[in-house]
Amino acid sequence: MSNYILKFSRDERVKYISHLDFVRLFHRTVRRTDLQFMFSQGFNPHPIMTVAQPLSVGVTADGEYMKVGFDGDYSEEKIKDTLNKNLPLGYEIKAVKQVFAKEIDLTKIDRAIYTVEVETKDDFDINSFMENKELIVPKKTKSGIKDSDIRPHIFELEKVDKTDNSIILKMTVSAGSQYNLKPETVIEAIKKYEGADMGFIKIHRNALLQGNKDFLL
Repeated sequence: MSNYILKFSRDERVKYISHLDFVRLFHRTVRRTDLQFMFSQGFNPHPIMTVAQPLSVGVTADGEYMKVGFDGDYSEEKIKDTLNKNLPLGYEIKAVKQVFAKEIDLTKIDRAIYTVEVETKDDFDINSFMENKELIVPKKTKSGIKDSDIRPHIFELEKVDKTDNSIILKMTVSAGSQYNLKPETVIEAIKKYEGADMGFIKIHRNALLQGNKDFLL
């Protein structure tokens, strides 16, 4: 019995699949192969699988992580090849790493890098926005929607490109169990503090980080 960290991507073809549907999809995929899940103990055994930071519906990604237990000492290459041959188009296993005991802790992920494209004819000053000492906007929490200062949770924000009808932003923000900042909330702050009129949002998560470094693979 062994634990493995899997790094995977999700593209436009499957971005509207929910987190729970992805978990079910992954279970079915493994059952179609010769890989064997490790199961939990108790009255309701289930495959041991943890996704680091579940993606919101509509978000694509390059560097997602999950920890999976397999009942067998499979090579990392076998797991990668087997899953990629059986997963639906749109998902890809980028890398696999065998881990031991609590060697890798997914809860240590605390930041994420996003590329965000918004429809707008307006422009705004990134530096002026980031100079705000606080950015108070409504944020959904476990106890409901509350005003929250998100400024301490925006580490980097830059304008990557601009056309007549859109702006592409790249941002590094808090992500994880301690505090999770969605790019949509950053856009709402820009609207509020810079008076920019922004429309449809297209979001891509480039990477999950621990501090300033890519989490693992």
